[in-house]
Amino acid sequence: MAKTIHYLDIEKVALHGYGLGFAEGKAVFVPFTMPGDCVNATVRIEKKDVIFADVEEYIHTSDISVIPKCDAFGGTQACGGCDWLMAPYRTQLHWKTELIKQTFEPWQLAVKVKKAVPSTQPEHYRNKSFLPAGESDNGLYFGMYERYSHNVVPHRNCLLQPPVMDEIISEVTAFADKVKLEAYSETAHSGALRHLGIRINKAGDEILLIPVTKGSKFPFTKQFIRTLTEAFPQITGIVQNINRSIGNVILADEDKLLYGSPYLNDELCGIRLRLHYKSFFQVNHGTAEKLCSYLKSCLTKDDTVLDAYCGTGVFGLIMADKVHQVHGIEELPQAIADAEFNRQLNGIDNAVFHTGQVESILPQLMKTNAFTTVILDPPRKGVDTALLKFIAERKIPQILYVSCNPMTLVRDAKLLADNGYKVQEITPYDMFPQTWHIETVVRLSL
Repeated sequence: MAKTIHYLDIEKVALHGYGLGFAEGKAVFVPFTMPGDCVNATVRIEKKDVIFADVEEYIHTSDISVIPKCDAFGGTQACGGCDWLMAPYRTQLHWKTELIKQTFEPWQLAVKVKKAVPSTQPEHYRNKSFLPAGESDNGLYFGMYERYSHNVVPHRNCLLQPPVMDEIISEVTAFADKVKLEAYSETAHSGALRHLGIRINKAGDEILLIPVTKGSKFPFTKQFIRTLTEAFPQITGIVQNINRSIGNVILADEDKLLYGSPYLNDELCGIRLRLHYKSFFQVNHGTAEKLCSYLKSCLTKDDTVLDAYCGTGVFGLIMADKVHQVHGIEELPQAIADAEFNRQLNGIDNAVFHTGQVESILPQLMKTNAFTTVILDPPRKGVDTALLKFIAERKIPQILYVSCNPMTLVRDAKLLADNGYKVQEITPYDMFPQTWHIETVVRLSL
C-alpha cells in the first residue's frame, strides 16, 4: 500500500511546476500545489534525499488560490498541459521571476534577473497544438498526455488554445466516429490516427490541419476534406503526415498534401512570413513580439549578426532593417526555404541563410565574417560545449542567448562567464502562461 504523508505544508514552487514541502528530512515535490496549501500526499517515488508525491487530499488551499476553469486539471488522472491554473496570473509571473533568480543564484547572477515580461494573452494564446489520439468505449478522442504517462486525457475546452481549435477537434472526432476511424495504440502499434495538428495565424483567417497517421491509407479522405473545409472555411491547407515508426515521435518525413497549401501566411513585428507546417515558430504571438523587440533594441546599425538555430529566420528578418548584415543557420531545409522566401517577400537584401548543423556551419562563417553579435536559440539540450568555447575564443562582442530550458541556459551562461563574458541582464518572457515553462533571454558582453 502506498505511503501517505499527512499534513504536508507547501512552502514554495519549484521547476517543473511542483509545489515543494518538507517531511522526514526530505524535500517533497507535489504537482498541482502552491505555497499556502496543506495536503495529504501519496508517495510515488522516494529516494535518499527527495520524495515525489501526488495530492491525496487538500486539507486547505492557499488564500490566493482560484478555482481552475478546466475539468481536466489536477487530480489523479490530470491533463499534463497546465501546471498553475489554480494561481492568479500575477502570481504565476512572480513565481517565474523567482525560479529564474533561484536558478542563477549559485553564480551570484540573480541580481541581474528582471521581472518576467507578461503575455498579452494569459489564456487561448497557443497558435500551434499537436494532440494525441486516444480510444475509449465511446470511440476515438483527442486530448493531452497525463502527467508522467502517455495516457491521453480528453478535454472539451482547452484554456491554452483558441476556441476554434476545440471546435475543429470536435468536428474531427465526430467524423472519426462516423467512419469508424481508430486511434493509434503505442503498445500494439495498431490503429490509424496518431495525432491531430492545428496551426493558426495571428489574424485567425488561415488554419493548417495536420492529421498524423500510421500508414498512407486515410479512409474517406474526400469526405474528410469536404466536412472540415465547409465547417471551417479558414482552413487553407490539410497535410497528412505519415509516421510508420514505433514510438511517440509526432512527425515523420513522409507526407501528402490533401488540400490547399502546406504553408501558413503570418506576420510578426511587421514582417510578413510564410511558414511550412513543420517549421518552428514561437507558439505565443504577443510574447514573441515583445521578445523580438528586446533583441532588436540590443543592436546597432554597425552590427553584423549571426543567428544560430535560426528556424524560419524570424529574428534575423525582424532585425535586418537595423543592422549591417544578418547570417542565419538552420538544419531543417523546409525552415530555410521559408526564411529565404520570407526574405524576398519582405524585400530584405542584407540577410543570408545557410542550411546545415550549427556545429559545422558556424566555424566556417566566422572565418570570413567579423560578427559583432551572436544570437543563440538552441533546442532544450542547449549548445554544444566545444561550440560555446569556440565562440568565446573568437571574442564576439555580444551574445544574446534565448532559451526555454533554465537548467541548460544557466550551464551555458556559466561557461561563457568563465571564458571572458559578463552577464549584463537576464529577462524571463512568459511565452507559456498557466505552465511553469519560461522563455528567458540572457544578454552577455565580452
